Amino acid sequence: MKFFVGALAVALLAGCATSPTPSGQADPVPSARLFGYQKSSAGDAILVVTRDSGFVGSGCNTTVSIDGKKSAEIGSGENARFFVPAGDHIVGASACGSGLKERETSIKAGSTKKFRISIDSAMSMDLSPTAY
Repeated sequence: MKFFVGALAVALLAGCATSPTPSGQADPVPSARLFGYQKSSAGDAILVVTRDSGFVGSGCNTTVSIDGKKSAEIGSGENARFFVPAGDHIVGASACGSGLKERETSIKAGSTKKFRISIDSAMSMDLSPTAY
């Protein structure tokens, strides 16, 4: 019986981490939760931030900032597109008391860069570049 309970607990914990969601399959963030970088200008680049889907952390949104400016609140399985000037930027994410994660990126005019927000079963969040 102890083995069964232990195996069940391990299976449940393993299923709690978020799963990568390709940006093309994620739901768009509703406009009410988009706060900046939504107007395209000539010479801009596109920054796509996608939050993984899954149960862990799904009770609260992740706040995304670009260069220290709050730009969106992203829910589980959602993504947001931002039009940023070409050059260097700091992309940040914070949620559910998991702290702030920031990444530096350099992006060329007319190009697209993608980032992924993941949360593991210990509620540790990560923000990383992705091809998804």
